[in-house]
Amino acid sequence: MLTASRLNLLASVQGLPRDLRLLFLSLFLWTFGLGLYNYIWPLYLRDLQASPSDVGIVFSIGFLALALSMIPGGILANKYELKALLIIGWAMSIPPPLMYYFARTWTDVIPGIILLQVSGFNVPAFNAYIAGAAEKTKSASNFGITWASAPLGVVFSPLVGSALLNWISIRGIFILTFVFFSISTIVLFFMKPQPPLEGDAKSPRLEFPKARREGTLLLYLTGAALAWSVAAPFIPLYFQDALSLGPSIILILGALQSLGAAVFAILLGRRADARGHAGTMALGLVLSSIGLIGVLLARSALLSFPLVFLIGSARAPSLVGYSILSTVRKGASRAGQFGFYLTLESLGFVFGSYLGGILYTLNPTSMFYATSTSFIALALLARFGFRDKAESSLSGQRADSEAVAKSEDSKAYSLWAGGSSKENRS
Repeated sequence: MLTASRLNLLASVQGLPRDLRLLFLSLFLWTFGLGLYNYIWPLYLRDLQASPSDVGIVFSIGFLALALSMIPGGILANKYELKALLIIGWAMSIPPPLMYYFARTWTDVIPGIILLQVSGFNVPAFNAYIAGAAEKTKSASNFGITWASAPLGVVFSPLVGSALLNWISIRGIFILTFVFFSISTIVLFFMKPQPPLEGDAKSPRLEFPKARREGTLLLYLTGAALAWSVAAPFIPLYFQDALSLGPSIILILGALQSLGAAVFAILLGRRADARGHAGTMALGLVLSSIGLIGVLLARSALLSFPLVFLIGSARAPSLVGYSILSTVRKGASRAGQFGFYLTLESLGFVFGSYLGGILYTLNPTSMFYATSTSFIALALLARFGFRDKAESSLSGQRADSEAVAKSEDSKAYSLWAGGSSKENRS
């Protein structure tokens, strides 16, 4: 059952350490600016004479730029002060909205999208900063709550963008995005510096998977990114083409999807801390898959509203995965792992976006089936690949009860139960 306290976002944010509250605010303002146009971005590209395949290419180019920045970003985060890297990356994102404002063809937006995505080189530093400032006993929930500011910002801004479209064009909205990006950068100056750890500074190398659990996590993050990006960029186009919805309604649906993303980021993060990572990650993927198939089968604007809320759970399991990554190997540098893993994850976005453009051109419904099927497969991978001690103990208790009922051999029972407690920690 979901209690009121679990859904109290304000209390959740207030429970964060001070620096993470500021980071939450900065990311919220940044994504608020992004959300003013994000859900009609594919429609804007179409207005600039882009085909669905061209839309996929634009997204792929952006994600490729992000992917190429992750490894250097991880190395920099090991060697230099994290707050400074966050400020530099945030500042790099300020010019792109102005570049979009002056675009006249879809190819004109490419320099801006490249710069915007390259500014994400500080994502390893962002995750490392959270890991350094988080309460150790609440790692997954601190990750989930801090990252929840991203979709939360995009909950409200599409509603504002939808209203603004009655008075100004999307080009005018880009100016407002520029303002919010600038303000969000200023907020970062009030955070405390977080210098690199001595061990990290001496080990600027990348951290490659060395155990099965680490390899499974890499496979999951890459696969989830690929599966999600097959559908995500093209959902607005589907709403316009199949349901004949206008930009304002699509923005409202996008706001509801972002609300789902924020709620599930918090709830699944807390559930992961309390009940284990594996089942939590699987749950998020299944819910998103239900939403995707539901939108496809309903073909109704009204029924799409609750369904897109479920779709919002798609990325929450990856946030839980980030918390696993921050603790999976003792002695590993904080950002070295993030640099390599996020590079592969970003490459998943690259190929997924390109593939999604092809699938949408062939049959707009195929992307829904491809993503939802992939999510179910990834749910099984997460369920059996990330079982930690808490979940193993729960399953062990159930098995213990069955064993006691079947046998009174207490010595054999205790030996069996003791063996089940040696599962790996997350």
